[in-house]
Amino acid sequence: MSESKSTSEHNPASPDSGPMCPRFGEIETGAELPPIELRYDQAVIDRYALGSLDMNPVHTNEEWAARAQVFGMPETVGHGMMTMSSLASVVSRAWGPVSANGGSIRFVDATFTKPVKVGETVISRGFVKRKHVHGTGKNWVEVKVEARDAAGDVIGVADVGYNLPD
Repeated sequence: MSESKSTSEHNPASPDSGPMCPRFGEIETGAELPPIELRYDQAVIDRYALGSLDMNPVHTNEEWAARAQVFGMPETVGHGMMTMSSLASVVSRAWGPVSANGGSIRFVDATFTKPVKVGETVISRGFVKRKHVHGTGKNWVEVKVEARDAAGDVIGVADVGYNLPD
């Protein structure tokens, strides 16, 4: 998704080592992660379709979508899994899918609440919802992520579990 950008400053570790995540004792409930902005242009949707092998015409064929009006709209829509990817990216861009200091994504549990129209800009934001204390080397946090379109409507939500180093 090369069309996306971070909407706030972010200082990852050196490019050679990858991003660093916070240590479990350093992170507080309510801590916010940098938001991500993604514009769902048709070219971006088409590239996602190729990468995911999901060439459903509701996503890729503008003429078909205009006739079929799936979701009551005469246009293509982004893939639900593309939305899930942008939700998970809030965490993976901030801390890495696997961080240089030993953190890692544990799970992603996402729900799609509204289709994303072609041309729409979506902003995803996340915060630490809960800390899970399970002992040395087993602690993790739950990050709540929400994506909204330009109208302010929620288009997807996710809980992302992340293992943090002690």
